[in-house]
Amino acid sequence: MTKPKLLIVGAGGVGQVTVHKAAQFRAEFGGIVLAARNADKLAAIAQEVQERWAAPGEGPLIETMVIDARNLEDVKRVISETGAQILINVASPYCNETLLDACLATGTHYLDTALGEDEHVEDIKAPWYSYVEWPRREKFAGKKLNAFLGMGFDPGVVNIFCAHARKHHFDSISSIDIIDVNAGSHGRYFATNFDADVNLREVKEDVITWEKGAWKTIPHHSEWMDVTLPQVGSHRVYSMGHDELQSLAYTFPGTERITFWMGFGEHYLKVFNVLDNLGLTSSIPVEVDGVEVAPNRFVKALLPDPSSLAPDYQGKICIGCDIRGMKDGQEKRLFIWSNCDHAENYEEVGSQSISYSTGVPVITAIRLMANGTWNPETMTHMEELDPDPFLKLMPETGIDWHETELPLDGSWPFTKPGAA
Repeated sequence: MTKPKLLIVGAGGVGQVTVHKAAQFRAEFGGIVLAARNADKLAAIAQEVQERWAAPGEGPLIETMVIDARNLEDVKRVISETGAQILINVASPYCNETLLDACLATGTHYLDTALGEDEHVEDIKAPWYSYVEWPRREKFAGKKLNAFLGMGFDPGVVNIFCAHARKHHFDSISSIDIIDVNAGSHGRYFATNFDADVNLREVKEDVITWEKGAWKTIPHHSEWMDVTLPQVGSHRVYSMGHDELQSLAYTFPGTERITFWMGFGEHYLKVFNVLDNLGLTSSIPVEVDGVEVAPNRFVKALLPDPSSLAPDYQGKICIGCDIRGMKDGQEKRLFIWSNCDHAENYEEVGSQSISYSTGVPVITAIRLMANGTWNPETMTHMEELDPDPFLKLMPETGIDWHETELPLDGSWPFTKPGAA
């Protein structure tokens, strides 16, 4: 395609990183539009982008539009008025269905970072993609439109790490452990790093993992292991249900076990357990003085805005894939990972690493879509595409990655923060 115009929907933490990175690589695009509900917030972001990235005398780098991302006609209107060719969905996952349908109606390419969810539903059965995304796959293929699903870091880059391992390191893969550790500190008593109601729900729900060709369900926080990871050190990580498992189970059909693990500190778990035991993590509305309200939305209103955490955040994150399999008749274990530094990311784009590690992969993938390198003309999961162009381009866009073989006994050679 000719240089496409981008429509970025969502102005939260990830949206802010995405628009900054789009502005940094603006020469590759035909224009950038940021759309969200709050006009004042849009104006503030546009000013910050201009001050950070514009050359002396350069005109406005981005346009802004107010949008109701859950209203199909309004989304179609914004697409039409802006002339956008690619819609980047970094809004709430409650908007996915509307945004997908708007793209189908207008012939617009699509990318998101998380699968669609219903606001007041919990513990849906796997596969999660079968509710919103997969039923629209044939329609995207029929219109020869790209729809990149789950293109953040996890899901997203970790899926690409798995594709890289399959292409370059293994003849067969027996297990995949996706591990996410945030070793940073924001200095607040309790906060979530992204949308609180979405975050609390994913932590509280029953855990769904893939074992021996079937979905396995266990209570949350009932399985854990201790790991020692590059630059963040030793942490206890807990099995969780997560988006990437919902596609990898089908795109890696010979892999017996696929599990997602996330690190939680003791303080976080204590506070979470109190909230959970009181019913305050629930997405199901209850009546309060004649008003229906979901408890987790009430908690969200009391917690800090995730984007407000960035100025005080210190420390690093590590996200990677511990992969086992066979190569040339020999068992092999490989770890592929990236680190981000909260303070460094804040200095660059004014955001913490959780948002940064999602927004950078978004624009890396969009650069490949824009120049035609990735052009499947259908709905696709990221592990279904050639991993090589992405992993070559991601460091230039802002995040390095590394890989090393690990001992088969399950030990971790990274003994302290700073080890490589």
